[in-house]
Amino acid sequence: MSVDQDYFSDFLRDENNENRNYAISLRLGIYGEIADNIYLGLPWVRQKVDGFLIDNILYNSGFREETESHNFVFITNGFSPSLISDEVAGFQLAVDGGYDLATDRPFSSFTGFRSTRRIQGSKRFAHTARQLDLAITSSFTFGFASLGLVQGVENIFGKNRPDANLWDRNDDASYPTGQVMRAPSPMFMYSISAEAVIWKPIKKVLVQVRPEVNLGYYTNIGVGIDFGKVMNVDRHVDNLSYTDTNNPGLISVNNENIGFSLVAGLTSRVAFYNAHVNGYYGLSKGDNFRSFGGLRKFVFEGYIGAKLQLFKKVEFNFSINQRTTEFTNAPRPRPMWGTFGVKYLMAPEGEGCFDY
Repeated sequence: MSVDQDYFSDFLRDENNENRNYAISLRLGIYGEIADNIYLGLPWVRQKVDGFLIDNILYNSGFREETESHNFVFITNGFSPSLISDEVAGFQLAVDGGYDLATDRPFSSFTGFRSTRRIQGSKRFAHTARQLDLAITSSFTFGFASLGLVQGVENIFGKNRPDANLWDRNDDASYPTGQVMRAPSPMFMYSISAEAVIWKPIKKVLVQVRPEVNLGYYTNIGVGIDFGKVMNVDRHVDNLSYTDTNNPGLISVNNENIGFSLVAGLTSRVAFYNAHVNGYYGLSKGDNFRSFGGLRKFVFEGYIGAKLQLFKKVEFNFSINQRTTEFTNAPRPRPMWGTFGVKYLMAPEGEGCFDY
């Protein structure tokens, strides 16, 4: 299980955040061979796309596969403007001070499932002795926008935030309310990323580059760099940045009773389309969507996080994440939130937790 919430990072802020929210996400997933069962539907689609796009290229390029793992997750996530309720005094104070919901990002949400495959191995370069630790992750995500489930999740984990009544459509309000897509709409995304370790300054301290491509309701090309101290069995940095459909997370079993990792990373992306901001460019009849020209073409993210694994069975992780704005003229230029996750490892003791 993994949860994102603005509230988790409030200890780093000076201002009063009782009426604010930006990101909320809940992910429940399973790892292992069962997660690749075609009866789940999405694994069958991902297998077909993988076979067409990457498998032949990968295996003909000299890549030597060592492990393969899968996960299947249910995920609901959502984004909201700075103010989420008009039933608190702070809302009218903000409006009197010049704040306008129409200039902020719209409410939006996604609820669905993701199937992911991760293959890990190495690539040896011809005519040299160099060998590169390499991992390839691919996934297919399908679900629906605007189902409304995330509003309940937001209220559970928001603590001192008020009930976010602005999620609900109100035609009598003089400002935008409700989600950018007014009716539930299908959404999908295919993602592929690689992790290549380029430097090991000391044992279990790694620096890796992470190119990625996402096609679908979030279409972008990105490149990241992750670095830090990893657990004994990890050959790559576990990207702890946040609970999202383009970040499935690693699973591994440490070979000692206590495993610890402290990592950080930066990512830059060129964005072409983001349904959470653009909707369907007005076709979904929402009040508050950004046109293509209103979408920031360059988005930057950063995170710092840690994970702790105990007795080869239970793992906890926590990270703080920050991102530049995804649209122009945003009232909050650098949103920040926290991510908390927990995993229970049912695999037998040993190094690694893989299908085969």
